Amino acid sequence: MLYFRFGSILKRIREKRRLTIQGLSVLSGVSEDLLEAAESGRFQITDPEMKDLRDVYWTLETDRASDADYKRIVDQRLSKPYPNFGSSMTEIREEKQVSLEELSTISGLPEAVLEAAESGTVEMTDEESRDVQKVYWALSALGASPADYRRLLADIAMKANGD
Repeated sequence: MLYFRFGSILKRIREKRRLTIQGLSVLSGVSEDLLEAAESGRFQITDPEMKDLRDVYWTLETDRASDADYKRIVDQRLSKPYPNFGSSMTEIREEKQVSLEELSTISGLPEAVLEAAESGTVEMTDEESRDVQKVYWALSALGASPADYRRLLADIAMKANGD
């Protein structure tokens, strides 16, 4: 009963923002299957999944972005899907003229994880995979130029040095 009520609250929050399950999945990185199961109230959930759901729906409920903003972001992301692991990730990073070390600094993900993703030779956990996909998707989808990334890295370095 508790999960069914929880699921109906989650669904109401999503629908209030006029988002589909697919749209919310694209925005959050949480799988459509998990979102559907949670909203149905008929699911078994792990602690990390519960945290993901809580974060996603809490953000939807409290964020001041308009429904139109959400729709625009979903439409943009659906028009340019997440990159696959391997060479396309390398191409995305090189197009922005960002090294693995610099991407690690910008994203907060360990350089070794990014390198493993680009090589496609090391299996990652689902959480690492999702985080890496978000980093490369953002890198490919954002309109930032290589010069923008240079300025961002310079700002990060200044803040790290206390300047």
